[in-house]
Amino acid sequence: MKPILITILFLADFFLLPEVTINDSISYVSFIKTPQTSQDNSVRANKSIGYKYTTATDLKFSTIETKIESPKIKLTVSPLFKTVKTVITSENIKVDLASGFNGFNKLLLILFNGVIMISIVYVNITKKITENARLNLIFFNLFIIAVWICALILI
Repeated sequence: MKPILITILFLADFFLLPEVTINDSISYVSFIKTPQTSQDNSVRANKSIGYKYTTATDLKFSTIETKIESPKIKLTVSPLFKTVKTVITSENIKVDLASGFNGFNKLLLILFNGVIMISIVYVNITKKITENARLNLIFFNLFIIAVWICALILI
């Protein structure tokens, strides 16, 4: 039952609760790099695929292939988890985000909620469930929650 409550809390935070608009400034920018091997030799080089930003109020977000040049930005964030929803530069340009619900977390939310719902339906359909199957479902759902929480914190 806890996975559903956490998911409902996150969805309510992201979709139902009123957004908070913050005028902020970018305090730190770093590259998102992936290793890439050259075809001519076995030398590995890092290829920059995006930018990770930290603001003065310690909010974090990332973009793919779009660098924000202006230091002053306007952020729309969710009230509980402080997930950055939109970024608008000082030139009123909306920037596409790769973090938050726009990127990897959206995939995790859809995939993991589907798996959790399937396990709940399986338990409700199966009249007699063994102790081993029950423990497997509990620990698997706890693992999914742990991955989901890590994704919310780290990304």
